[in-house]
Amino acid sequence: MLEDARVIAIEGVFKMSKLSKESFCKALALIKEQEEINEQFSNALKLVGNGHFVFGVENRYLEALLLVLKEMVNDKYDYIGWWLYEEWCLKEPEALYDFIVKECQ
Repeated sequence: MLEDARVIAIEGVFKMSKLSKESFCKALALIKEQEEINEQFSNALKLVGNGHFVFGVENRYLEALLLVLKEMVNDKYDYIGWWLYEEWCLKEPEALYDFIVKECQ
């Protein structure tokens, strides 16, 4: 009986930990904004460094954030990564969220 209660409690925690659509979209928007800033900064470094500087490679913060986002929405096939770096028919993060929630559940 106690074991059943623990399982129900654990399942409840997992259900409560679902990421809201608003938070998901805000996180992706912030990632896009930061990538634009990183690109501008990288271009400025290239200008003064005669083309030999690259900024933002191996960004551990971004890697950690993407790991959490993917797990929170159950993105089994890395749709988020594709959306961020490839041209996709899903233009808005809201559409991506709906797609992942529907396809990966």
